[in-house]
Amino acid sequence: MSSQVTGRPAGPGGTVKDREIAAEQRYVDIAYARLEEMRDEAQAMIREGFRQSQAGTKASLVDRDAWVHQAARRAQALDIADDGLVFGRLDLTAGEIRYVGRVGVRTPDHDSLVIDWRAPAAEDFYRATPEDPRGVVRRRVLHSRGHTVVDLEDDLLDPSAADGMTVVGDGAFLASLARAREGAMRDIVATIQREQDEVIRAPADGTVLVRGAPGTGKTAVALHRVAYLLFRHRQRFGSRGVLVVGPNPRFTSYIERVLPSLGEGSASLRSLGDLVAGATATVHDGPALARVKGAEAMATVLRRAVADQAPGAPDELRVVFKGVVVALDRGRLDRIRADVHRRSRGSVNAARGRAAEALLDALWDRFTGIGGQEAAEAAEGAEAGLWNAILAADGLAALDDSQDGTSGDGSPREKFDARVREQRAFTDFLVAWWPLRTPLEMLRSLGDPERLRRAAGRDLPREDLPALAASWAEGPLSYQDVALLDELDALLGAPPRPSRRRRAPAADDPFVVDGVNILTGEEAVDETWEPEMEELTTSIERLERSRRVDDGVVEERPEYAHIVVDEAQDLSPMQWRMLGRRGHQASWTIVEDPAQSAWEDLDAARAAMEAALGGERKGRGRPRKRAPRARHEYELTTNYRNSTEIAAVSARVLAEALPDARPARAVRTSGIDPVVDVVPESGLAAAARAAAEDLLHQVEGTIGVIVPLALEPEGTLFDGAAWDAAERARLAGGLPERVQVLDVLEAKGLEFDAAVIVAPETVAAQSPRGLRVLYVAVSRATQRLTVLTTTPEWRDKLLTD
Repeated sequence: MSSQVTGRPAGPGGTVKDREIAAEQRYVDIAYARLEEMRDEAQAMIREGFRQSQAGTKASLVDRDAWVHQAARRAQALDIADDGLVFGRLDLTAGEIRYVGRVGVRTPDHDSLVIDWRAPAAEDFYRATPEDPRGVVRRRVLHSRGHTVVDLEDDLLDPSAADGMTVVGDGAFLASLARAREGAMRDIVATIQREQDEVIRAPADGTVLVRGAPGTGKTAVALHRVAYLLFRHRQRFGSRGVLVVGPNPRFTSYIERVLPSLGEGSASLRSLGDLVAGATATVHDGPALARVKGAEAMATVLRRAVADQAPGAPDELRVVFKGVVVALDRGRLDRIRADVHRRSRGSVNAARGRAAEALLDALWDRFTGIGGQEAAEAAEGAEAGLWNAILAADGLAALDDSQDGTSGDGSPREKFDARVREQRAFTDFLVAWWPLRTPLEMLRSLGDPERLRRAAGRDLPREDLPALAASWAEGPLSYQDVALLDELDALLGAPPRPSRRRRAPAADDPFVVDGVNILTGEEAVDETWEPEMEELTTSIERLERSRRVDDGVVEERPEYAHIVVDEAQDLSPMQWRMLGRRGHQASWTIVEDPAQSAWEDLDAARAAMEAALGGERKGRGRPRKRAPRARHEYELTTNYRNSTEIAAVSARVLAEALPDARPARAVRTSGIDPVVDVVPESGLAAAARAAAEDLLHQVEGTIGVIVPLALEPEGTLFDGAAWDAAERARLAGGLPERVQVLDVLEAKGLEFDAAVIVAPETVAAQSPRGLRVLYVAVSRATQRLTVLTTTPEWRDKLLTD
């Protein structure tokens, strides 16, 4: 028979719990001592790798990089495991004891001291329940501070096999739910629940789709799945990388510590606003503008824009060959451009060489069509006759045809092409008519209303064009704009990269202008240059560089082995196209809650998601769809974040937004009721600040002040000013860092100990999906919720069933 204790005295040795903690501390000390030895071994491997590189060959550098990278990764994982190395213990019916921790620790004889939480042997720590104990008698969770065990909690799973076993505490999981938040998400590795563990250990192939209401732990589960996949399938996912995509930089900052705390620092974390190299979104478009920019029709609009004449392009090309002027007018040039775009495979920027050839073809056709060839031959004959007459008068032999100044090897067409290519009129025209453009230049050019009108065709409503043009002409980049830049990047392609060879003198090549070949866009090179041995760049280094957004080095768009998309319900079709280009061969983890969706056309977004997940095979002819990929769908049903009191408020908002939706079940009661105050509109800002200041004395962790999106000019919170980033910063001024002021979209995916929701009636009215956005906002708090409204009706809605 087991004994349940919660800290009662047990004689001179202290309480039973104290003695249990002391016993666990002795084991933990042994594990830490071995961890220190393993660290020393990893550092020795790093030193050995550098020693071997002294051989001075390229192969030795590659070997060194691989050796040092593996050893450094191991050393980093061991360093991270230093805090809370051991967090779990399993007592099995067969008498075996297993300790579970952040990394695996073995003795020098390879006996297990600590099992890595991702290993199959640790699965029972998360999956065992009283209904299905899986051979586990007692599950113990150890709470540590540094190297010291400070508390422990036991779950007795099989009482019939617990003869004489001590069971301490009231359960580890619920105790962890009420802890204070520190501003960044922490791992839940010690308290993963069974329904969450099923997602984490789901098959690696295909797509895992995770649905769940706010607070069900979807994001944490997805991140722990990344750590699990990298542990179990290191070669597959580690070589090509894992991408984690969140809604905004605030969210990625919030989750950035989770994977490193699990010993995995190789995944790339990006927001939808910084997924494209060299571009960073700073604003959200208003609902109407976002709807237009995010629609898949924009892909057609951008294709037309790319095929349109470049800004400032000349309307006529004129060259001279053997005294004959050859010209192409605007109509002929437009037909050539359209034909090159239609025939080109690959990027528009790379097609400049094909454009030059098409121009030469058209010039030759024009030249022969106006009788230029006959006129040139007649002129040549007259010139040769004149020279021969002069030479004969001096008693000299006549010129052969091949010796006159206009003859040479090659056909008439080859001579024509060579002479025209040399002319500055042709090279200058080509550079201006088919410029190498960047996606940002292309997008900004659509700030010209007439150019946008031509590109829009019938795919965009005319009434939306002025706002679109204004946003691209001078406005900052929005989150939807970044997806459009990626679309343009796929259409334009990157300009040719500068050659690593040395430049050749421009005088040596007539097709080089300012050191650049105008036909290809490449720098001229010195063919006699011989490469010297240099430091090599390995795939590991390139993968590490892809994780850094602002290192000043622009890499080609990477493709990943696995992509995690959080808050997927909010993605527009154009954003799904952007993600699909990064995962043609990837497996996916999709995290969503349709009830939280801020995107209006869910059917179009779902179709775009299916296209991104399934992908298309590229090749000649029409794209071919891939064979259907395996899909594993899960629903998380337990709300671990909100107290039952706060969950009741969010459930009322959900019932307004989606009457048939079912909220998640909250499992924790705090006894603290939410506060809903009615204040005048002019006093909202002052009331919000006062509420935040009061909450500073009531919670130890973070406080979120969540406000509507920037109001229209007639809206007012501060003396007539719009509720923009500057006004949010003004409200936050002077408050501690643990108080964050953010709009409802920035709050996506975050959680706070306390939240102040400002003007829920405004949030609900700002878009057709406003009630769903409000549902997200009121579910951010774990302990205390304050709502400030200007209407008594909203107080009744939030507090009355």
